[in-house]
Amino acid sequence: MLKERVIYGTLGFAAAVAVILQGSVALSIAVFALVVMALFEMYKSTGLLKKYKSLTAVGFMFAAAAMIFLLTAAIQDRINYSVFSKGVLQATLAFGFVLMLFMIFMHETVRFSTVSMLFLETVYITVTFAHIILISGEKNGAFTVWLVFFGAWGADTFAYFAGKTFGRHKLIEKVSPKKTVEGALGGVLGSVLVYILYGVILAKNGVGINYINLAVTGVLAAVISQVGDLIMSCIKRENHIKDYGDIIPGHGGILDRFDSVLTVAPLIFYLNIYLPSIL
Repeated sequence: MLKERVIYGTLGFAAAVAVILQGSVALSIAVFALVVMALFEMYKSTGLLKKYKSLTAVGFMFAAAAMIFLLTAAIQDRINYSVFSKGVLQATLAFGFVLMLFMIFMHETVRFSTVSMLFLETVYITVTFAHIILISGEKNGAFTVWLVFFGAWGADTFAYFAGKTFGRHKLIEKVSPKKTVEGALGGVLGSVLVYILYGVILAKNGVGINYINLAVTGVLAAVISQVGDLIMSCIKRENHIKDYGDIIPGHGGILDRFDSVLTVAPLIFYLNIYLPSIL
């Protein structure tokens, strides 16, 4: 299990490097694919795909519309928050309205609880993933986008090994029985160390670095990444599943690997906008 985790984790990292080096358009296409696969896993895991094919089709169409909108912006080199917020807000309102129409005209089978669940799942996955594309369009975006993956996966890796080695006290046992306080703290430390190391590498290549901001961001990223992990753990436990899929040996599905990325991506984007520049 650990061997597979390391091998496929390394391959995944290499793939991420290759995609990001190709620029915003390639990254947008990759994120588009991840969104589709993640939604498929979520709909299947929560039973929506089997029972409500027409509703999930609308969900896929919303995600496709949002991703195509961002892909077009990437091709035209005009990715920015203003374009994103207007386009996605309009798409989200339209998506919600269409789902409500399903509830009205198919009320015997489509309940408000069903519509609400599908809406939340779809918007959460699509919009959070979309922030990766947004980051790539910002100043120093090619460098900043790595903070998402280093924060999420760095915290996850260090938390895993710290928990295995020192774990004694359960974090939130009812949600994720294997997670420990010691593992969580190890994740925070690991995230900060990875961020500082990344900063040193960038500084040697002429990029100006604010190490205090970088360290604080590392702490926040580690905390919010574990929140993202716990969110997906809640959904798994509620639906009595171990993993969302098996597309990545040793890791599970797309959502098992990217659960923390979904929360870290928005964090990095908004910190970079509203606080002094991270990089």
